[in-house]
Amino acid sequence: MSGTAVVFVHGFLSSADTWGEFVRLVAQDDALTGLHVHTFGYESPLVSLNPLRRIPHIDDIADDLRTYLSQDLADHSRLALVSHSQGGLVVQRALARMLADNPGELDRLRLVLMYACPNAGSDLALPLRRSLLRWHPQEADLRPLRAAVLDAQRVVLRQIVHAPQPTVRVKVYAGASDGVVPPASARSVFPDAGVLPGDHFSIIQPDSHEHRSYVVLRRALLALDDPAPSPEALPDVRDPDTGTPQTAGPAVEPTGDEYAELVRLLLDLPNIHDPSFRQQLYSLLPRPVQEQLPRSPVARLELIGMLSTLWRYRHLDGWQALGAGLTALVPDHPATVALLARLDTLARPM
Repeated sequence: MSGTAVVFVHGFLSSADTWGEFVRLVAQDDALTGLHVHTFGYESPLVSLNPLRRIPHIDDIADDLRTYLSQDLADHSRLALVSHSQGGLVVQRALARMLADNPGELDRLRLVLMYACPNAGSDLALPLRRSLLRWHPQEADLRPLRAAVLDAQRVVLRQIVHAPQPTVRVKVYAGASDGVVPPASARSVFPDAGVLPGDHFSIIQPDSHEHRSYVVLRRALLALDDPAPSPEALPDVRDPDTGTPQTAGPAVEPTGDEYAELVRLLLDLPNIHDPSFRQQLYSLLPRPVQEQLPRSPVARLELIGMLSTLWRYRHLDGWQALGAGLTALVPDHPATVALLARLDTLARPM
């Protein structure tokens, strides 16, 4: 692990001290000898009573993190970023701003691992938060469907996660008992996602080297010495672990005729006219997409609305979720095969 630095980034109303157990366990792990451990802290108070000080916005914190990585950690050849909760939004915002301003800043980055990140927002006490914390610049980005959050997420997905030759591994983990950031929000649209025991806070309090929250980080760090998989070695159509389709979706918005063709293929699916079946399919789509889906008693109209919504929120990988959902619900059905094949051709325009 020589030359590698791991940086822990805390969450909302927290501090760098929250990473104490991870820091202790890494220091005692012989397999990680040579790894340099750092914690990045930032101000995240509930209120600021000093009229000369303000609570920093996530954009400010993201730029602070960029400066920290480029200046304080300039001597390290490889970097890994580990975050909790809001810290994941900070990391994603920093990555998006790096890509926009100076992509070379990412040359040393090899791993991003996020615990309990509100990728789709947090609904916990949302009306109360809007009322009591409406002035808080950090709390605002914890709400569902925040444009700035989705924009940064889109950039990370397109230019890092789904890069033609990815150099950064991005992993996300949810807490099985998390009532602050439910697993659906934490996992969101990231393909390399999992669920760990614990709630929003205990997920980052491992008490031993065998604790699963520590195990996933340890394995991810040790894997940095393995070469990244070559895109040519991966199957074009199916996920190597699950066998589900890697549906990219249309490269450009479908024409009216193409929308009609996709709807016709969907209508060939068994049970598609049953509203409960359609709801089961919709439940497998990313949560932000689900919340925008129109409803109609007429299956054709509802499916047209679903397809147009998938296009509008294409940065959330809804097409991939649709392909996986259809394969799970109606595997090997001719209509499923035909639909996925048509989507594949639309993903590669002539």
